[in-house]
Formats: sequence, structure tokens, C-alpha cells
Amino acid sequence: MQMSKKALVAILAAPLLLITACSSSNSSSSTSSGGTTANAASASCPYTFAFITHGDNGSFWSVVYKGAKDAAGDLGCKLSEVYGSQQQGQAEPDDNAENAQIQDAINAHVNGIAVSDHDPSLMNATIAKAVAAGIPVVMLNAGCDPTDLAATKAITCVGQPEQVAGEQAGAQFKSEGVTNVLCVIHQSGQNLLDRCNGIAQALGTGQTCSTGSAPKSGSGCTELILSTPNAASNPQQADQQVVSYLQAHPQVNAVMTLNNAIAGALITALGSGAKAKIATFDLNSTVVTDLQNGSLDFAIDQQQYLQGYMPIVTLMLYLKAHGNSVSPGQVLDTGPLIVNKNNVSTVQSAISAGQD
Repeated sequence: MQMSKKALVAILAAPLLLITACSSSNSSSSTSSGGTTANAASASCPYTFAFITHGDNGSFWSVVYKGAKDAAGDLGCKLSEVYGSQQQGQAEPDDNAENAQIQDAINAHVNGIAVSDHDPSLMNATIAKAVAAGIPVVMLNAGCDPTDLAATKAITCVGQPEQVAGEQAGAQFKSEGVTNVLCVIHQSGQNLLDRCNGIAQALGTGQTCSTGSAPKSGSGCTELILSTPNAASNPQQADQQVVSYLQAHPQVNAVMTLNNAIAGALITALGSGAKAKIATFDLNSTVVTDLQNGSLDFAIDQQQYLQGYMPIVTLMLYLKAHGNSVSPGQVLDTGPLIVNKNNVSTVQSAISAGQD
């Protein structure tokens, strides 16, 4: 059974409340970079954390950043920065720039780092360097893999194991009688491939989602890599490639997009006569509307607010409470939660509040 966000935060923050209750009454209030004035009880956080990701400022990552800023405000901690390497107009995240930001945080001697490990072959060594320098690290969103956690010696990774999320999506499709899925990849990244491969495994089509033509009969998972630069920012153009593929492969009976902007544009492009079911990753207000009116089959909720909030709580507790940690060396899962027409009302208020 899935625990609510509020319940999870309350449980993890309980030791912190005990600490602050026992702290000096002379603590004064301060203002965090999240724009929230911390009260006297929470002003006992003397730490500065760097929050570094491969994200942009779109609907998904803005919620992650809000989570981090809210946590810093609630606890009275400071964020030296909230950095996303995919700047406006860029087609892909800039992994070299993100790696440089990690080194900058080490040089600045921050008290802790929250970071998405988007390119482990590049970033694992730098993250491990931070830990060796005595800076605790919590990874988020990307890098939620036992191998990367072991290599970096990060405390934990707050996020959604992509393979598991894909398997959940594939199982949902299978329960609906869907057999032939097109998995649409909008940008590079092993995490997206893992989502598609999870779908393939749940459908029983093998270990990986194949490329090329979809099978004419039976179960199948086929990847379609969009050729449009910065496809998520130009979904109308990108989706013409998906429409053309579906026209050439009418046997495909479901499409899984890994970005909700791609899903929204595809729903519009296909119109009411669409034969294939459409599902997506991640939520926003448009996804809610599409789920409610039935044009979208389901969405995978990563609960990205927690991916921003919980690393700050975890770093605070680790430093303040003598090494207390949650899921040390393991992944602290945020979802996956399947949201469809039947349960979308339960997450609608969180989306409106910028917390999902």
C-alpha cells in the first residue's frame, strides 16, 4: 500500500522535531533560498546544501525544485543554489556542466550535496570525491541504482527505479489486453531505455524493447527514438514522427510516451479516432484533464516533489542526528503510482499546489 506524501514526510521528519525541541531557545529565524521564513524552532539548521540536477525548468523539474526549496524553508537550511544543466533551448542536458557544478560545490565546501547522477561514467568519480572530502551526498531522480550508489558512496538515492516503473506500466497494459506497445523516447539517457525495457519484460517480450518495425502479431515492445531536436519543447513537430509510425504499423495498440508534453500533442494529433491507447510518464494539469475525459489511458506518477524535498531532509538528519539515514545504500522509492481515470482525483490537489 502506498504511503501518502504527508505521512512519509512526517515520519522522516519526526527525529528532526525532537532535535529542534531540545535545541537552544536562542535560535533566531532566517529566510531560506526558497523564500520561506523559517520559524524559531526550525532555525537550528546551520547547513548549506547544493542542489544540482540535469533538469530544465519545465513542469516536472519545477516541482522537484519547489520540493527542495520548501524543505529548506521548513527546516531553516540554506540552498547555495538550485542548478539544472538543461538550459532553455538546449536539446539535451549538459552533463559536463553538471559535473562541473558538483566540483564547484566541493570547492565551496558546502555541507551537503543533492544531485542527479545523470551520467554515472562521468559523475560517479566526482560524487565519490565529494564524499571523500567529508561532504555527504544524496542522489535523486537519476543514479538510483545499487551499482552507482556503491561507486559514489552516496547515502541514498531518492527517486523511482526506472526499470520498475516500466514494469508497472507494462503490467497495466497487459491487464488491459494490450499486447503491442510503442515506447517513444524523446531524448537520450539510460533511464528512458530502462523504462522501455521494463515494459518489454512485463509484456513477456524479452529483456529489452526492440528497435525497428513492430511485430505484426503477438506481443511486442518497440522503441521509437524521436529525431526532432529538443522534442519535449517542440512536441507538435516531434509527434508527426509518431503519427507516421502508427500509420505504417496499425497493429500497434498502445503508445507509451516518456514525457507528458509528447503525450498531449499526440492526443491532439491523433484526434478522437485514435485506435491506440496512449499513456505517459509524469503528471500536470493537462494530464489530469486528459485522464478525466478518457483520451489518456494512464500516467506514471514519479512523485517528483518528494525527489526534491526528501534529499534535503535526509542531509539535515544525517548531519544533525549523528549519521541517521533512511535506506542507506539503497533507493528511497518515490512511486511508481499508476494514475488513471478512477484515482486521478486523489492527486489533483497536489498538482494544483505544485507538489506533484
